[in-house]
Amino acid sequence: MIKNSLAVILLLVFGYISHQYLTEGQERYRNAVSGNIHEQHMLANAYWQQGNKTNAYYWWERAAQKGSVKAIHQLMAYFPQQTDEWLSLAAKAEIPSAINAVAKRELNSARFSLASWLTRWEQKQTTWLDKQRSLLNSFESHGQCDSTLAVIGHSDAQKSEYLRVLSALDNSEFELNWCSRWVVDGALECTLKGERDRAECNSGEQADYQIILADSGIASASSRQIVLTEHSSRAVIQHEIAHWLGLADEYPMSGVLAKRFCQGLYQHKSLNVVVTDSTEQGVSESDIKALYQRLPWQNSLSSWKDIAQHTGQYWVLGSDASKHKVGLFKADTCNAEEGFQAWKPVKETTAMEQHATEYWPKVYLELIEAQSETAN
Repeated sequence: MIKNSLAVILLLVFGYISHQYLTEGQERYRNAVSGNIHEQHMLANAYWQQGNKTNAYYWWERAAQKGSVKAIHQLMAYFPQQTDEWLSLAAKAEIPSAINAVAKRELNSARFSLASWLTRWEQKQTTWLDKQRSLLNSFESHGQCDSTLAVIGHSDAQKSEYLRVLSALDNSEFELNWCSRWVVDGALECTLKGERDRAECNSGEQADYQIILADSGIASASSRQIVLTEHSSRAVIQHEIAHWLGLADEYPMSGVLAKRFCQGLYQHKSLNVVVTDSTEQGVSESDIKALYQRLPWQNSLSSWKDIAQHTGQYWVLGSDASKHKVGLFKADTCNAEEGFQAWKPVKETTAMEQHATEYWPKVYLELIEAQSETAN
């Protein structure tokens, strides 16, 4: 009798537990159907643990569409082939990293103009988006500008490169009061020329300066135009801009360019490189003084003696690096043109010799500023 009573009690207990388990499951399902995103996410987890991927996908997706961050992360992890869709859901859920990812994709899309892109994301606040808006405001909203800059591409898919240019300018050590604008020129044509495949492009856009975004070739600069490619780094952009500001290359120029520059046929003044006849013989005091007088960085020197050294018998050009930070130091600019020697103000390797150094000596920045003030 006691055994039978225990059996009945056990059956009732197990029946109660079973009834409670089913009720909890039914309750979760009912809540998920009613739109509870937490229960939808938990139900999806349970299905995934059971190996039922179809139902897990269905309930994670429903939760994600209502803004469940956890469900979105699960979808990204287990169904990565639909990343674009999950990123869009994440952006709607105000996840900053997803907002940035979607905005960057649209920035590289030809479907959106720069104006429409800004409108689409004007209500979203992330550090990255704020930075892009700040760049545009800085360079497009000047009341008065010293110069106008048109950045020209053949498609709105290149508008991200426009912002990359503005970022390079903003992060440079140059003081620039320029107004910029983004231009899409469907008729833009570029060809590759010379041994180094320099890109040469033509556009009818009018501005003081042009930066043209080419599909191939290497970056180059002329008096009013710079051609960049998608591979042009910040350091390259700043190096090319420096040409506009009066700085010459300090690496060996090609034969054709070296001939023009070193023989004085170059039409633009160089602030950082001067050229003399190449000679191993001593030079006269009067020659040194004459060179001193034509140095753009003369004001950074204390005397004509800073640019030459006396051997005891005669003078030789070139400063003693142990005594002078700014003086006269050999540059490689004219290596390809026999009979000429190029000189620069500092001994160190600058960004005009190797752009990747991003090293802009103080004297270079002072020369640029002085030239700008004179021009104004």
